Amino acid sequence: MKLPSPGLSPFVHFLASLRRSPSRALLAVQFLALLLYPMAHDSPAGQIATSVISVGVLGVAVWMVHKSPQAGWFAALLAVLGVGLWSAYNADDGAWLGVVGSTFYAAAYFYAAYSLISYMMEDEHTSTDELWAAAATFMLLVEAYAWLFMGTQLLQPGAFTAIAADGSQPVRSWVELLFLSGTNFSATGLSDIVPLTPFSRMLCIIEQWNGVMYLAIVVARLAGMLKSKSA
Repeated sequence: MKLPSPGLSPFVHFLASLRRSPSRALLAVQFLALLLYPMAHDSPAGQIATSVISVGVLGVAVWMVHKSPQAGWFAALLAVLGVGLWSAYNADDGAWLGVVGSTFYAAAYFYAAYSLISYMMEDEHTSTDELWAAAATFMLLVEAYAWLFMGTQLLQPGAFTAIAADGSQPVRSWVELLFLSGTNFSATGLSDIVPLTPFSRMLCIIEQWNGVMYLAIVVARLAGMLKSKSA
């Protein structure tokens, strides 16, 4: 007896569920990006691929902002400026272009995170989509600080890497700085990459404070509203 083919219905159902839950769609794209970033590592083509993946994540984040109470056009403007200036830096290798481009990239991620927090805090109950939004916002903030680290590294070449014995100045990759940002924001302190300049150290302290306050205020409030709803 021939068994029926499962077909594409489960996959189509999954895509439909992402459309109904934009926060889950954003988190799924972020998770996919985390799996793809290491594959696009340590090569010129890999750098371009990394930028493309980041643009994809940022594009979904901007789409998500339209679902929040905040202005979606402002998020789109920050994203366009970040992508354009960072692309110009990759083409021209002008450090100032990279600093400004990474700053606008970070601003776009910060604004998207702010928009999702506004979406989560606008009512007195916790929906399933808001729980997905809490996880997605965590990653948006991690990615925002990773872009600030990228700009800091261009502004201060010794910010995260000591000068090598041969006098060269190794540059930390996007994956390494994203790892630093994730461990720093979550306050796990597992990173083997450390800030070496006063400015980069102060930036890490600000990120640690931001991470603690996000968990203590936003996530705790969502958990409290979820408990009161179930009661």
